[in-house]
Amino acid sequence: MTAAHDPADEAMVARAHRRFAAERRRANRRRRSGHEGTLPNLIVIGGLKCGTTSLHHYLNLHPDVGMSKPKELNFFVAELNWSLGPAWYTGHFAADCKVRGESSPHYTNRPRFDGVAERIRRLIPRARLIYMVRDPIDRMLSHYVHNVGGGYETRPLESALTDPDSAYVQRSRYAYQLEPYLEAFGRSAIAIVSREDLKVERAATMARLFAFAGVDDSFDSPQFEREWETGTAKSGGRFRIMDRAVQLPGFRTVDRNFDRLPESLRWVVERLVHDPTRGEGPKPDVPARVRESVASLLRDDVAELERIAERSFGWRLD
Repeated sequence: MTAAHDPADEAMVARAHRRFAAERRRANRRRRSGHEGTLPNLIVIGGLKCGTTSLHHYLNLHPDVGMSKPKELNFFVAELNWSLGPAWYTGHFAADCKVRGESSPHYTNRPRFDGVAERIRRLIPRARLIYMVRDPIDRMLSHYVHNVGGGYETRPLESALTDPDSAYVQRSRYAYQLEPYLEAFGRSAIAIVSREDLKVERAATMARLFAFAGVDDSFDSPQFEREWETGTAKSGGRFRIMDRAVQLPGFRTVDRNFDRLPESLRWVVERLVHDPTRGEGPKPDVPARVRESVASLLRDDVAELERIAERSFGWRLD
């Protein structure tokens, strides 16, 4: 399948590309040599707007888990950071951590980015993968609101969401996104977890994921109460101002290195930008005809995902 032109997705990809522009220029001038560092063994492959930022933080709280800083390295995407090379990638992981991980939702952005699963398999053949999902129509709405809030999306909701070739639809086709990973790694190497599970049964969900990763599953933390990158600010002008500001040359380092800040300071910034304590912002109403049109694009994929996961997610596509 050839990726169709999706202006909002292209804008998001362009920002991801800019985040590491300085490193890319340095790598083109001089390749890093010497110690190759340590590879990760746990990768959160998505999905977008499914809670991967919160999950990344929750995983990192465990004393035997070290998640990358920054969160989204996008290394295995050829069009983004693959050219930086393995030495750059391994430099983001601490050798003394039993589990080392990263989280890059663009790893499940087919058909825009293909070949990701095979690149991971070649470099880390025994990697454990986590794929987060959520009600696919709810995910699409959150994706759309984010893009509108950031100034990336100008299309009316109906034309954006009912376009079968849009990133909104394709990134909600979870079984389709999983296909290359199932082929490359097999089902046992992939944990499929829903945002709904993480929200309603957080401690139990994290216990399952810690067990999957191979660390003590009895670990708990009061910081599991925090939810990251959700809240009313995402649909407002403040989010757009902050989103634009961090794209300016003088602020890109702040954007790239947000996750390097101490946990307490990161939470202060998170509350300022996203206001997560007020809950997720309101989503636009979806007319019944639009919802049915979108649901018809997703039903078969959801059925296939539930077959793969051997469970029902309880999503209503009617």
